[in-house]
Amino acid sequence: MVPSRRESRMRAPVLLLLLLTAVACGEDSLELLQEEASDCPEAPAMRLGAVPSAAVVLNAYYLQEEAARDLRRGRTESPAVEETLAKVSALGAHAVRTIGYNDAADKRGDSAIQVAPLQYDEVSLRGLDLVLHRAAAYGVKLVLPLGNYWDAYGGARRYVEWAGLPSPVEGDPRFFTERAVIEHYKAHVARLLSRENSFDGLRYGEHPAVLAWELLNEPRGKGLDPEGAAMRAWVDEVAAVVKAYAPGHLVGTGEEGFDTSLAGYDELFWRGAASSPFFKGGSSFRRNTASPFIDFASVHFYPELYGVKQDDTARAGAHWFSEHAAIARDVGKPLFIGEFALRNHEGFSLDERRAMYRGWFRCASRVGAGASGPWMFANDSRPEEWDEFTFYYRDGTLPADPRNRYADLVVEAAALSGTR
Repeated sequence: MVPSRRESRMRAPVLLLLLLTAVACGEDSLELLQEEASDCPEAPAMRLGAVPSAAVVLNAYYLQEEAARDLRRGRTESPAVEETLAKVSALGAHAVRTIGYNDAADKRGDSAIQVAPLQYDEVSLRGLDLVLHRAAAYGVKLVLPLGNYWDAYGGARRYVEWAGLPSPVEGDPRFFTERAVIEHYKAHVARLLSRENSFDGLRYGEHPAVLAWELLNEPRGKGLDPEGAAMRAWVDEVAAVVKAYAPGHLVGTGEEGFDTSLAGYDELFWRGAASSPFFKGGSSFRRNTASPFIDFASVHFYPELYGVKQDDTARAGAHWFSEHAAIARDVGKPLFIGEFALRNHEGFSLDERRAMYRGWFRCASRVGAGASGPWMFANDSRPEEWDEFTFYYRDGTLPADPRNRYADLVVEAAALSGTR
């Protein structure tokens, strides 16, 4: 039935009212998400070395790989490295977290650094040299994990394979307990930190571009003792080597923040919010952070991967950051939120993700965290399909362009760093 003109005129104000109401409700919902994500107690600021408090660290793990490939092609610089570091600087971020390792068997002759036990590909090492050298030129600091728990770029499994142990698996717990594996890893760390950069002659352990070394990316305690004693012993032993060869640099564990009990955490909230490995044992955030060889606490936060309920996601981030910051403060150390992210194409809308990111940045500042690092910042040629959490600062755009997702939030957070 076609409405009359009079009926149409009568309906127009009603439709407009409904539209305005929907917009207002949407804005209220986003404001609530941001408030929940930033609902964190105020605490004195703590710093990672000379970096301003609540600094922004961008994750761009691929720099060594890109640099090695460009050098292997005969280039004297890496466009991807140059673009990434220039944009990090332009956004006001203080550092980049990127891999300081590459043991992948499938990248041998491409970008793998360690191709056999303590045998190295010089071109691939020069790729890491170039990253260090160019970061210093841009005034951008680096946070460099020394290895990976996961299979990507070699991982714990690779060291277990090299030791000739049977049936290696991803995140193999023998990486942390077998003496041959531990000695190999320590020897590799010592060699890497002793290397002189081929571009500037500076030893890695003294290089001014390095803010911090991490013992491993996301070490987990699966298969280890419930109290976390074996992991803590590994942390002490390996971190002592890093401190010996890089005495002027900070050292962190690189862990996600899992623990062996709910002591010090909001038990009622976590029991209702997540079906996750947060408190399943094997590795203790509190115990590892207390190591005398560790300079700062490390956490990551991927609520969708950790089984956090959607309605609790914003508040879960606020809890995760503030509770870990309080535990770290108890042992006199700053908190580094090394990674946090929400998936791009499922679950939450871009506006919802932006509201939570803004809130989590503010939470990090309020609780006095040393720095926080959203995952994962890409150069323009890097397809977003390669990582479900990618964001950009695309050439020819302003940071607030929706195609960049979070670049303007980085600018906001960077502008606030060091103000407390």
